[in-house]
Order: sequence, then C-alpha cells, then structure tokens
Amino acid sequence: MGKMIKVTSLIGIILQSFLALILLILLILTMTGVISPDLTTTVNGEVTVQDESTAQLTFAIMFAAFFIGAIIVDILGIVGWKKMKTSPKASGIIYIIGAVLSFNMITFIAWLICGILLIQQNKKQVGQVAQDMRYES
Repeated sequence: MGKMIKVTSLIGIILQSFLALILLILLILTMTGVISPDLTTTVNGEVTVQDESTAQLTFAIMFAAFFIGAIIVDILGIVGWKKMKTSPKASGIIYIIGAVLSFNMITFIAWLICGILLIQQNKKQVGQVAQDMRYES
C-alpha cells in the first residue's frame, strides 16, 4: 500500500506542476500580446466589444490568479509528500485540501485517494498500537 500512496502522490504533483507551467506560458503569452483575446459583454441584449488593452488585462489577471492558485496547490502537494513519513494523518489532510483546491481532475482523484489511504493507514497503525498495549498488560 505504501507504493500506491507514493505513486498517486507523485502523479498528482507532476500533473499539478504541468498545469502550473501551462498557465505560466499562457500568462506570458497574454502579457506580451501574442494572444490577443476578443472580449465582449452583453447587457440587456446590447453587445459591447471591449478594446484590446482591456481584454488583454482581464485575461492576464485571470491567468495570473489561476497560476498562483496552481502553485499554492502544488506546494501543498510537496508539503504533503514531505510529511508523509513523519505524520501520515496530517499529510492525508493536506492532500485532501490540495485535491479540493486543484484545477485538475486527475490530480483531484489521485490526491483524494492518497489522502484517504494515508488517513486509513494512520487509523490501522493506531489500532495496532492500542491492541499491542492491551496484550502487554
């Protein structure tokens, strides 16, 4: 079971890092003007086309927010990876929080499985210790 936890954790970290890289590329392309989006708004049936600088700023802010969110979730995954040996329950909780905050469905599934397995593993270890203490006394 330990290998499965490590593999699912690593899959989530790699995919979340890849998502952050894609968002960084889109942010750079938007800010440099390579991507020039068309932004239209509709109010009461009246369509208004926004100028190019407003659309570019809107998309740059959007990609920057998504990029920062992806980096934060990736850091949560790395912290969960580091705490896996010392505190499996805390690591499981970190993975579940990271799964909920991630933008990636595969990362969500992988980290949710990893978090649940880590919490279950911790319950089994605590139950085994309690059972061993009962037999010793």
